[in-house]
Amino acid sequence: MVNLKRGVVVFGCAVAFVAAPLVVVSPASADSECPWGTKPTRFDGVCISGAGGGPAPVIPVPPPAGGGANIVNNPNGFDTVNGVPCTPEHYGACYGMSQNG
Repeated sequence: MVNLKRGVVVFGCAVAFVAAPLVVVSPASADSECPWGTKPTRFDGVCISGAGGGPAPVIPVPPPAGGGANIVNNPNGFDTVNGVPCTPEHYGACYGMSQNG
């Protein structure tokens, strides 16, 4: 009798573990939103190409065009990169700006 009770409890837990994700699952988000460049149709969850729907895509900003890092070699002191002296305190900034050009 004890084995039957344990079996029923184990089976009940297994059913609960399997059914739990189905209880908390959210509805499909495609019903109300479509990716950028598409628009919803009269059918739920179906998007077709066309104007409207979703936010505009993020356009990456190109780096500023320039001649690179402005390195000044100073024989009597510390060199500078873009006006930052290459002292031990600023070594990381100096090295990074000289590498990024």
